Amino acid sequence: MVGCGNSLMSEDMVKDGYEDIMNVDISSVAIEMMRTKHASVPQLKYMQMDVRDMSCFEYEYFDNVIDKGTLDSLMCGDDAPLSATRMLGEVSRLIKPGGTYFLITYGDPKVRMHHLTPSAYNWNISLYILPRPGFKKPGNSSSSSAKPCLEAIPLTSEGMLPPDYVLEDPDSHFIYICNKKVGEVAQIHPHTH
Repeated sequence: MVGCGNSLMSEDMVKDGYEDIMNVDISSVAIEMMRTKHASVPQLKYMQMDVRDMSCFEYEYFDNVIDKGTLDSLMCGDDAPLSATRMLGEVSRLIKPGGTYFLITYGDPKVRMHHLTPSAYNWNISLYILPRPGFKKPGNSSSSSAKPCLEAIPLTSEGMLPPDYVLEDPDSHFIYICNKKVGEVAQIHPHTH
């Protein structure tokens, strides 16, 4: 998991049966706190590193990578496009063919797809949209009115939402499932510092 912070997600994954979860974060404080908290959980490993340079891992080292806000954080920083390119290049380099990059973000396709679609990444991308829990349509005072879409949203050939798609909750979570293609060689260029 990139940018794990102090999230409970990895701990919950162990409870669900996952056996080998590497968590990375740029914050040494967060990493030490989580190492201490989970010292007796051998399935969880923690490393302090910058996700824009994960060169300590070999090519195609991971089956999957989960990102629940790290790309969003980089997009708010200095040199956002370069930072995003470096991180996504590293993620693509590290995922085995057939593996998946799970991106959970507030970024809709207009602001995320151009970062996810360079051919060098070799990804087939599916999009799911989850409204905020408790979201109510304007004028609807009853219970939550927006329902999560449990099917992938069809995207246009440019990777955008269809023109007739109505996004009920603009603060939805966008889940991009980026599957690394099998049998195709990515042209990942080493990053420069």
